[in-house]
Amino acid sequence: MKNLKLICFLVLAFSFFSCSSDGDGGSSVQTALTVNGSPITLSNVFAQKSERTMSIYATGSDDSSIEIVFNQFGDLESVSYDDAEFNSFYNYQYYKSNYFTFNIVSLNEATNTIKVTYSGTLYSDETDLNSESVTLSGSFDTEYINQTPSITGLGLSCKINGQDWYETDFWDNGFSDVDRKYISDDENMIIMNLTEETIETGTYSFTNNSQNKIGFAKFNTTTKEYDFYQTTGTLTITSNTVVSSFIRIIEGTFSLTATSGSNSIQVTSGTFKSNF
Repeated sequence: MKNLKLICFLVLAFSFFSCSSDGDGGSSVQTALTVNGSPITLSNVFAQKSERTMSIYATGSDDSSIEIVFNQFGDLESVSYDDAEFNSFYNYQYYKSNYFTFNIVSLNEATNTIKVTYSGTLYSDETDLNSESVTLSGSFDTEYINQTPSITGLGLSCKINGQDWYETDFWDNGFSDVDRKYISDDENMIIMNLTEETIETGTYSFTNNSQNKIGFAKFNTTTKEYDFYQTTGTLTITSNTVVSSFIRIIEGTFSLTATSGSNSIQVTSGTFKSNF
């Protein structure tokens, strides 16, 4: 998956943290990592928050490294681990919470501290559960720094059957038209289809056969594919702005009813701000 977000939150300040505990008020970092049953000592821990997105990165005493990206609500975006032989492993790309356990134990935005735990299997191919894998578990209890992204407010959120839902990642299948897939760490997917990036502001009522519409799908753990629902609803483009010769920002709102057989899902309070 190639994430196209222009959020520059991975500018890590190497001098900000150490793994030592400073009794005179310096930063205190507690870490743990076990890979395939063997403990690894971590150092050079860096954590930061950019709006609702957070990242923690650390290196191991054996020249390995781990990075976890998630949002402040506890939704996982990605886990990646590079071992000492430069082999890379990743969490399964779809329905991440079903295949990897991640929890925010505490988040204190007044003191800029975060504590998380994690465990599960990572794969050499993030789309193949049968590819080479490693099993790891661990925790971070650390301070973080705040970063301001170059473009603020990017993201998509909504309520799915009344429950708050925040996308953590997206990818595009379209070129001249827009076919953008938004996912979080659960089984749900929101799909944005637009005839073109230059779509005019206004309100568009849609059905499943419309060209400008919002779609919905759920990941099927048996087939390892998404099951797409029929949707009807309303899409409103509130702003479409060219901010540079290479970047366009589209903002809007949406609501829909998704149906598959006798199953009906209500998606409400949808908002988005996306770069194209």
